Amino acid sequence: MDQNVVLRAENIEKHFTGTYALKGVTVELKKGEIHALVGENGAGKSTLMNIISGVFPADGGSIYLDGEQVHFRNPNDAQMSGIGFVHQELALCQDLSVGNNIFIGHLPTTKGMVDNESLNRESRSILDQFGESGKSIAPEELVSSLSVAKQQMVEIAKALSSDCKVLIFDEPTSSLNEGEAKGLFKVIRRLADQGIGIFYISHKMEEIFHICDTITIMRDGCKIETLPVKDTNAEHVVSNMVGRELENLYPRKSKERGREILRVEGLTRKPVFENVSFTTYQGEILGLCGLVGAGRTEIARCICGIDKRQAGDIYVEGQKLPIPNCKEAAKAGICYLTEDRKKDGLFLEMSLVENMIAPQIDAFSHYGLVSNRAAELETQKYKEMLNVKYASPFQNIGSLSGGNQQKLMLAKLLAMKPKVLILDEPTRGIDVGAKAEIHQLLRKLSDEGISIIVISSEMPETVGVCDRVVVINLGRVIGEIEGMQLTQEKIVATISEFSEGQKEESYEKQVG
Repeated sequence: MDQNVVLRAENIEKHFTGTYALKGVTVELKKGEIHALVGENGAGKSTLMNIISGVFPADGGSIYLDGEQVHFRNPNDAQMSGIGFVHQELALCQDLSVGNNIFIGHLPTTKGMVDNESLNRESRSILDQFGESGKSIAPEELVSSLSVAKQQMVEIAKALSSDCKVLIFDEPTSSLNEGEAKGLFKVIRRLADQGIGIFYISHKMEEIFHICDTITIMRDGCKIETLPVKDTNAEHVVSNMVGRELENLYPRKSKERGREILRVEGLTRKPVFENVSFTTYQGEILGLCGLVGAGRTEIARCICGIDKRQAGDIYVEGQKLPIPNCKEAAKAGICYLTEDRKKDGLFLEMSLVENMIAPQIDAFSHYGLVSNRAAELETQKYKEMLNVKYASPFQNIGSLSGGNQQKLMLAKLLAMKPKVLILDEPTRGIDVGAKAEIHQLLRKLSDEGISIIVISSEMPETVGVCDRVVVINLGRVIGEIEGMQLTQEKIVATISEFSEGQKEESYEKQVG
């Protein structure tokens, strides 16, 4: 075996009930290499990484670390051998200090007591490897007081505390803004320069081509190919991921604008946003666009009655409605798809059928008893409509891939026959093939008369999907763009012009 190879997973097999998750997959990771793993949800990427990191055993094949075959009984075995895993969902103890989290499971002790001085000194040494990002984190502070980006640094530091040789990142930028993501890339490159081999799982092509050296493409539990990033392009990667050409990643634009469906006037919830007004029309997809923290999600939650507004009016088809809560919003035909499906959108331990009927359980009940047959038929109806893949409507929804979970979350809203659909990050954490399907579906729903509002942190998606965007910054509407003017450059320019205006206004107040 090449001495430069730090890890080799050879002919890995894994099957779950009725499904082959991995079929003879072989992949190598070199020292100091950033190696991307890409594929649609369900392709086997996470399963392969879970086997490598000891989460569960393979049904066949071998794993070699520094040329020696290894057998991990659990994640702690893998970590102690030098394999770290930074999961998309961070696994930190919020009520413990940074230092305690970094060395959890192998705390330095003196006479049977935790040696806090050594703990903080060693934690400081690891955090300093991250440059300024790490130096801004104190080993003594509680993890709960840190931003998501800083908590991610602590998660990485925890992996490094065990003489890390291999570090796995699973969708590491899904909860980070652009600036935080750039900071993380610097940290990852610095770790690679120290000789650590890095597996990087992401659905974001721009990230992969920015930071990775090598790419392995997977599909249906098989490895399709491994090649240097510099020798390929996004089109080749995507077509091999999905097994077909994706010529139309984004749907056509709206042909014409219909009647007014939703009108918001002077919506206010200080200090988050103030005096927000806009209108949506039948047959178009409207984007609420702005930087992370601009107030887009908060505005959507107020429209849907999840959060109370302090001022402003909401009209549906010309009728002014009070909408005091989300139940009344649903009655009025306004439905909201949350940005966090695992926390707020789905009951992961319940079945597809139970999730499907949860918002309108009375409609599927007779004398207090739920009709399983009616619920199953409703689930089947949307399975066919949205191309959802599952084995049984009675399996736990948490067992589905992210893309299929997202489709089911959308399906249960469509079953409520909405007039207005507000979709917050509708394609977060799903693969490019599932994204294209959802984009096409949104256009179809818009053509059928549903008014759709999209909130997305991915600007190419906003420009590609939406017919018109309302630009928001610091909780205020600062512009509206549509037609040929709707470009990333125009959106950025609108935000920049507003920011410059804010600086001038602040200066005038100071000297005035």
